Amino acid sequence: MAKVFLDAGHGGKDPGALGNGLKEKDINLSVTLKVGNILKNHGVNVGYSRTTDVFLELADRASKANNFGADVFVSIHCNAFDDPSAKGVETYSYPGSTSGARLSKAIQDSIISSGVYTVNRGTKTANFAVLRLTRMPAALVELAFITNSQDANILKTRQDDLAVAVAKGVLNNLGIPYKGGGTTLYKVQVGAFSIRANADNLANELRNKGYSPIVGTAGGLYKVQVGAFSIRANAEALVDELESKGYEAIIVIS
Repeated sequence: MAKVFLDAGHGGKDPGALGNGLKEKDINLSVTLKVGNILKNHGVNVGYSRTTDVFLELADRASKANNFGADVFVSIHCNAFDDPSAKGVETYSYPGSTSGARLSKAIQDSIISSGVYTVNRGTKTANFAVLRLTRMPAALVELAFITNSQDANILKTRQDDLAVAVAKGVLNNLGIPYKGGGTTLYKVQVGAFSIRANADNLANELRNKGYSPIVGTAGGLYKVQVGAFSIRANAEALVDELESKGYEAIIVIS
């Protein structure tokens, strides 16, 4: 079974780039989880550097991938620039790594052929820590410029399309035919609050009970999410578990 390690860039105290009302760490995580679900749907064993809004050192991300024994490593980011007209997608590999270059080209070509973008910034090389310290073919994709209004709209509204494109590139690199599916996420939500402190209090309570909640915003509310699953039955099982402990839980589909 092929093993892929996915790295959602930034997280926790490190928001990454900011622009047009978006935080890079949130986009990275959302797209990464969707990519992972698609890959799992194709029989791939997927590992993650993070599945919640937590901070990780760069070296820890690489060591996790190395310990997982991944066949390929993909780090997912958003770009930013002082000039808001900068836009497009580009994918990096480590200088001198021919296998990394093949992986980055497969991902870049897949994103461009998907039609999400018209601006192809190409494949590049860089001495990024996660590319240098990992022991398998590695690529880092800059999905779009969060500082460009058109790109930011893509990042906000076309995450499924981005995830499919990245996953197709990875699958192509592994020689696995794409068969579709895996983009639907069943999220378990425990509460929605107009005051952030109330959501944080609930999240801390759940964290103390062994869960891994994240607080997100939607529709002007702070929502506490406890899990996200590609299989509905798993989400339903978590809802039942939470309700047995006195929480009101619902499934939100995205």
